[in-house]
Amino acid sequence: MITSDNEDDRILQDNQNPPKSTPNPDIGVADAVSLLKSMLDNQFASLSQQLISEQKSNAQSLNKKLKESTSIKLKGEGNKVQFLFNEEILEDLDNLSDSLKGDKASIKSIRDIKAKLTKRNKLIRIADASPGGWRTVNEYECNDYASDSDDDRKIRSAENRALRAKRGRGNNRPVPYKVPSAAAGSAAQLTNAYHSTTTSSNFRPQHAYSGFRRTPQPTDVCFRCFQTGHWKSRCPLNQQTGASQANK
Repeated sequence: MITSDNEDDRILQDNQNPPKSTPNPDIGVADAVSLLKSMLDNQFASLSQQLISEQKSNAQSLNKKLKESTSIKLKGEGNKVQFLFNEEILEDLDNLSDSLKGDKASIKSIRDIKAKLTKRNKLIRIADASPGGWRTVNEYECNDYASDSDDDRKIRSAENRALRAKRGRGNNRPVPYKVPSAAAGSAAQLTNAYHSTTTSSNFRPQHAYSGFRRTPQPTDVCFRCFQTGHWKSRCPLNQQTGASQANK
């Protein structure tokens, strides 16, 4: 009976204290790997966002420096103002395109506008650098269909045509009428000679002051004694002649 009671107590104790379950090592490793993967994904996403932000900032800074360096090379003030204005519009369109990532139609329209502004700035730089100015741009656009040729060659060809047209326009100016020369010994030649002599005599230089009196110069010749340095009116022979007549 004593043994039976001990066995009953042991059975009762075993029921009250069930055996502890052994932890599964596979479940712990999977949780750790999942947690580590989640942490790495979060860090990678944060790093990617930071890199994108820095790349965008660097691109904007580089674009600004490029725009400033390009504007310095422009000689015409009007060309520079128009070029910088178009660059600001292009930058605003880039920001607008980033905010409309899901709207494909709007993004396509923005790309078309950017292409037009980019081409316009290219034409501004051509006109500013070419001696032909905007005439070179007109020649370039008229022959823009020749897309198979080199672009630089097209610009040089347009510039040459513009300069030729500019020189041709200067040569077409009316030339002043030139009177043909008269034949030697003809009546027309004698008449022209008479008119030229009369005209030159009418425009002889005169003294600025009507009361100006010229004094004898060392090179002046007296027409009485034919000596230099005085005139006939002040010749010493006049005084001698007057004295001899008075003595008589």
